Amino acid sequence: MKNEPHNIISFLKQRDYEMIDDSLGEGSFGYTVLIKDPFIDELFVAKKYAPKEEVDKEEYYSNFLDEIKILYRLNHPNIVRIFNYYPYEKYHTGYIIMEYVNGKNIADYIKEEIIDNGKRGLDNIFEQIIDAFCCIESNKIIHRDIRASNILITNDGTVKIIDFGIGKKIDENTEIGEVSHDSLARNINRPYTLPQEYYEEKYTIKTDMFYIGELFNRLIMVGLEDDESIFFSYKKIIEKMMKENPDERFKSFSEIQEVISKNALDRLNVSEADKKTYRSFVDSYYACIAHFSEPPQYGNRSQFIAGLEKILQENLFEDYVQNNGALVNCLVKSKYSFYNQKRIVKNKDLSNFIEWFKRYDKGAQDIIMSNIICKFNQIDVSIEYDVPF
Repeated sequence: MKNEPHNIISFLKQRDYEMIDDSLGEGSFGYTVLIKDPFIDELFVAKKYAPKEEVDKEEYYSNFLDEIKILYRLNHPNIVRIFNYYPYEKYHTGYIIMEYVNGKNIADYIKEEIIDNGKRGLDNIFEQIIDAFCCIESNKIIHRDIRASNILITNDGTVKIIDFGIGKKIDENTEIGEVSHDSLARNINRPYTLPQEYYEEKYTIKTDMFYIGELFNRLIMVGLEDDESIFFSYKKIIEKMMKENPDERFKSFSEIQEVISKNALDRLNVSEADKKTYRSFVDSYYACIAHFSEPPQYGNRSQFIAGLEKILQENLFEDYVQNNGALVNCLVKSKYSFYNQKRIVKNKDLSNFIEWFKRYDKGAQDIIMSNIICKFNQIDVSIEYDVPF
């Protein structure tokens, strides 16, 4: 290939990008710089695969290609987005153009924004991380590099999981939690407490779970012991996540999400009448979907309630909602198959749910929505396409 851009400056010029900051970060397998696309006036991060050791260049190049494929499969608000990629396989180098995350790593954020200032927010950070790893888990991917520098938090408190450079895609036929050989066990420095499977050179999604629990425990427990005003609801969950024996941990991140949702709903002091209103609608709503055709993505609270109100208005003179697909679209923003010939959701149940839902404040509505999403996440995902690469 002519003009292969060994030098990142020449690469950026060829693609009409502007260098903004060339000291964003550097690791054993490359470095990142902050760039600008002047046409759309947006900042991005360019990551170059360039191992410090020449002998590693070819050996680990497949990991660089795998990172591209993994990031293209993951579309989630708490996972860094990929916008473009430029592999130069002949030279065993390449570039990834990614979302720029303006914020701090989780260690600095927790210390400076929460512990030092006595603010709340730990629960929300933890919930976002679990939500992101539910997505990673549903795509049968393991991250394998859980550390503070790979979990960023933006200035508005949004978590972003980054750096899937040594991530691994598990075979489609492999069940979540089954053993994957940890081919990098001896090459990666995994500090602090180690799980049982480390010594067996195994790595599963439960190992990601262990390291997240260990990281959170290390970052917040000192602060919690020194300052009782620091609020965190999930200490027991953390303790179970970091059990040395993987069989004593949660079965999956989805199970953790279920526990979080149940605890949150319990804190709302929900009555039996409330539960009946919720279940009468949500159970039938859930039954509309046959399966997801890709990992599920969901809309926000405003889109959800506005969509439901529109459906209610369009079905005022019916006993049942007539278009199940339009109803599902109020929440689901990814591909799915649904039952459109069946009349499943009663108009009365929809009306009662909307009235009940709108009585709560935004925080409580978010909890209710997280419970619905948790239920929907149990629906089978049947991938009907391969990601092009």
